[in-house]
Amino acid sequence: MSAAHAPSGTDFAHGGAPVAQPARRRRSAVALLGVPALLFLAAFFVYPLALVLASSVPEGSLANYARLWSTPLYGRVILQTFQTSAIVTVICLLLAYPYAYAMARAGRVLFALLAMCLLLPFWVSLLLRSFSWMILLQDSGLVNRLLMDIGLTDAPIQLIRNKLSVIIGMTHILLPYAVLPIFAAMRKVDIRLMEASRICGAGPMRCFFKVYLPLTLPGVYAAALLSFTLALGFYITPALLGSPRDTMIAQLVAAQVTELLNLGFGSALAAVLLLATAAIFAVAGLMIRLGRPHTRVSRP
Repeated sequence: MSAAHAPSGTDFAHGGAPVAQPARRRRSAVALLGVPALLFLAAFFVYPLALVLASSVPEGSLANYARLWSTPLYGRVILQTFQTSAIVTVICLLLAYPYAYAMARAGRVLFALLAMCLLLPFWVSLLLRSFSWMILLQDSGLVNRLLMDIGLTDAPIQLIRNKLSVIIGMTHILLPYAVLPIFAAMRKVDIRLMEASRICGAGPMRCFFKVYLPLTLPGVYAAALLSFTLALGFYITPALLGSPRDTMIAQLVAAQVTELLNLGFGSALAAVLLLATAAIFAVAGLMIRLGRPHTRVSRP
């Protein structure tokens, strides 16, 4: 068979050797590079997760889940966990967006200063940062003394052992995680697009909402996802800054496993949190996809 009549999709060179074979080998070699990561995830994520799910249904019994849904307290804790996490996520986004914009537009010296202020908390342990807020927000702390010195209050305000202190502490810890994805998205935006929109007659607000914000929304979505996911698993900060009324589900899981030695019920709580989080993310992902404008160009 001549080269002109060779089967489509296969090229021959050097005496009829197919050149598609090396390409397949390269793809196979690239695929093999992911095997160690897959094995690591299977051993240290999938297998422990399967053990947790199996522990929640000992001998196939759903008694742990029945106890969870029959006790209103656990439902309130789960609802409060998602509510607090959502509030913290919104506050982080509102604070992170202008900070990331300042980093993206700053000069070399200002950028180094802003980056240092952002990354410096990573050098301090989470426990120490939570203790610092305890010192600042207590009745004799710096915040209350400042409020009394400037005459805003005559007596200390209850700033600790409530939801406010939990939100403040969690926001402080999660803020860098929200800034970094938004900053990465802003660095990819061509600022000439904003200049072009101004030349076309759009004002600053219209330029922002019609051009800049849509281009940075992937970073906002990533920041929201990261902040919300991390907030759901907070344990130390609510335990130190909050009251029993502000208990989050991670605290219940830890208490069931370490104090009460009830691994089955603790696993059921963790499984419900995992399933509820997955459902919320699935709905959020569907809403994001439906809200995106269709940008496909129809072919003639």
